[in-house]
Amino acid sequence: MQGHSHALSGAAAGAAAGEFAMHLPVTGTLTLALLTAGFATVLDTDQHCSTAARSLGFLSQLFARFVEKVSGGHRHATHSAFGVAVFTALAWAACHYRATVPGKAGLAFTAALAVASALRALRLGGHHSDLLGIAAAGLVVWQGWGLALIPVACALGCTIHLIGDACTDEGIPIAWPLFRGHIRLLPEPFAFTTDSRPERWFVGPALLLALAWLAWHAVAFQAVAR
Repeated sequence: MQGHSHALSGAAAGAAAGEFAMHLPVTGTLTLALLTAGFATVLDTDQHCSTAARSLGFLSQLFARFVEKVSGGHRHATHSAFGVAVFTALAWAACHYRATVPGKAGLAFTAALAVASALRALRLGGHHSDLLGIAAAGLVVWQGWGLALIPVACALGCTIHLIGDACTDEGIPIAWPLFRGHIRLLPEPFAFTTDSRPERWFVGPALLLALAWLAWHAVAFQAVAR
């Protein structure tokens, strides 16, 4: 799937989790949706041309080239349950060790990457999204904005990413490194090719509709609760 579709699916999953599972206020749900949208793109840092890899200039490019090298390339180690566990553990460690210098640096990069990648993937800004990502990182590191939601958003976003890619023709190596074969959730002819007409004309619009409904429901429910 394209970065745009991953971000939409992450935003929808984050909004649904915030509203129906965690019962967060609208601001908390919005924060979780934004963070999950960003983390739903980060598994694609296993290729240096991805949306996430381009979201913070040379910093994200260097990170992507490192991930690409150690993971074996696109849709290998990162696109597995092991990959989700590693990214989530790193996000948790960055939050847990926020008081230390390495923790601050890791948390700042994590938050900036998630927010900038989400905004860029959702086509809400070019370089402006990078600046907003950096500003969000400052709020997380010094004010604790969304701190408790970051590991949740990472785990949820990465999982949604795998589900999306498992619906494509190529599939994913979910059990890597125990089994490196790719599996698909959808049989032919329902599995689609990345950036093909089914993704552009059906998957993308369906995710937009779901996100719009979740936004309406959150606002309406908040109004009724008052």
